[in-house]
Order: sequence, then C-alpha cells, then structure tokens
Amino acid sequence: MRKLSNMRTATGIRAVCDVAQDMGIDPAEVLKNTGLQRQDLTGTDSQVTWLQEVQTIRNIVRLAPHDIGLGARAGRKLHPFAYGVYGFALLTAPTLRVSAQLSLDYMQLSTGLTTYTVEDGGDRVLIKLDMTELPPEAHTFAIEAQSVISLDFIREMLDAPNFNDMVVETPYTDARYVQDIASTIGVTVKGASPGFALSFSSALFDQPLPKSDPATFQYCVDQCQILLEQQNAQPDLWSQKVRHTILDNIEDDLNIQTVAGMLATTERTLRRRLSEEKTSFRELYLDARLSRAHHLLEISGLHVDTVSWRVGYAEPASFTRAFTKRFGRSPGQVRPQKTPVGSN
Repeated sequence: MRKLSNMRTATGIRAVCDVAQDMGIDPAEVLKNTGLQRQDLTGTDSQVTWLQEVQTIRNIVRLAPHDIGLGARAGRKLHPFAYGVYGFALLTAPTLRVSAQLSLDYMQLSTGLTTYTVEDGGDRVLIKLDMTELPPEAHTFAIEAQSVISLDFIREMLDAPNFNDMVVETPYTDARYVQDIASTIGVTVKGASPGFALSFSSALFDQPLPKSDPATFQYCVDQCQILLEQQNAQPDLWSQKVRHTILDNIEDDLNIQTVAGMLATTERTLRRRLSEEKTSFRELYLDARLSRAHHLLEISGLHVDTVSWRVGYAEPASFTRAFTKRFGRSPGQVRPQKTPVGSN
C-alpha cells in the first residue's frame, strides 16, 4: 500500500503560516501544540512531520473566521518548482497519465496531506483522495489545496495559464458551501459525491505535453528513486507507527500495552518516544477513532450504532459523547449531511 512520508519539508507549514499572517493571525498561534517555532521553518532543508502539518491546519481552521479559502490560499503559495526534483519529474513527463503514475510511484516524496489513487472511468480520469487519516476539520483545506496545486502543475505542463477543465467532487450536500468552494478554486465543484476526487478528461491525460523533455525526465526519475531509497532506509516516526496500528485494528478495544506489544517495544519506551514527538497514546487513539468514525458517517451513511462498533466503542452512548465533544455536533447530525466549520 502506498503511503505518505512521515517526514517532509517545511514548505507546507510555511505556507499555512504565511496565510495566517496575511489574515492578521499570529503565526505562533498556528504553530501551537506542534513543538515548532517560526525560526524552525526558515532553512531550505527544514523538516517537519505529517502530524505537525496537520496540527497547523487544525489551528488555522479554528482561528480563521471561515474555513473556505484557507487551503486554496496555501496551495497558491506553493509553486510547482518548489517541489524539487520530484516536481521537475512530474513537469517533464510525456503525458499527464505518465505524470500521474509517477506521482503514485513516488508518493512518499510529495508533501501531500492524503494518499490517493488514479482510476480510469472511460471518458474521465479520477484522482480519488483518501481522507480517512485526515481529521474532518482539515478536509476542505486539503481538497482546496490539492485542487489548486494540481491546477498549477497542469497549467505549467500544458503551457496553458487559463486551463480550468477540472471537476472537483466532494461529499458535501450544502449547495451554498459547495458553490463557495467552487468560487474559491475557480473550477466546477460537485457535491453529494461518494468521496473526494479530481476529475479530468481522459483525452487530456493522453495528450503529448509541449514541455516534455525525455532526458530531463529520465534524470529526474533516477534521482527520485535514489531519494526514495534513502527515505525508506529511515525509521518511521513512532507516532505514525502507532496511528497506523490503531487504524489497522480500529474495531478492537486497544490500550498502550497492547499496541506496544504489536510494535515489539515496551510501554515505557513507547510513552517516551511519543512524548519526544510531542504527542501521547491517548491523543492518537482518540483522534484516530473519531476521525475514522466521522469518515464512515460522512461517506457511507452507516447507522450511528454500527459506526460506534466499527471504531471500537462498546457503548454507543460513550461514542456519541466523545464524538460530540470532539466535533461540536452529534453523529446523527453528521450522518445525513455535512455542515463544515464556519458555514452558517
């Protein structure tokens, strides 16, 4: 299974901090609970974790007057050339289809917030984003940012600055909310879809690209392979190991002793490792269970009792209390339709 890298450049967090500053929000507030300070992000080789980046997004969504537009603003601060050799490989591919496959093969080199798949549906190609591990309050940010970044890449590859032949699919059922996202991104956005996706014409995906350069493309691919091998040689962060273990066993009633055993370590060592990464087992466990529950309610429409059991709660009442405290809305309110943060 393809996965995102635990470590990534600080480019994404810098963009979030810049958006905050543009809006008159103190970047220090956006960095709360990440263990980071602004000066930690200044170096070109500065590294952060996926969880730290997600926390900054949670913070800015909470601090901003409205969640719509935050992801689009951040995405527009990330030029395709900022992605290094990985970005150059995508830009010099012979077709968009080859570029899309390359992005899958080297997904760990990206700074994306979600994993994704590419599916050919006949006359349309769908890039389906898996929001399962991403907290629900970050979903709109993620789909906006991914849409804007994808548009920028394609416009650069096609040498067509006005290209907008992309359809964004979302599960949102609030028509006004969907239209507001469309206005922010500048393309068609559909609501009431099975999930989150970017849709393109299949003919476009097989069209030869004017900026394709076979020699540069092959060199960049070779460099990507070297970077991927170096990255795979690095150990995973303990917080990511724990999160993945929880999600893989989400229906079980887990505790730190059980998870430590699954990871072949001791409870004491696991607590210390998580503390060093500025988190805790309790925080990771609660977040993983409730984020998965929100996803199931939002996408599948399963009954609340069923979702409660699917994420490891023995008592639906306990699940409902925890869910409502976390999201400010009951599971029953999320199930029929989504009313995201800031939409009134």
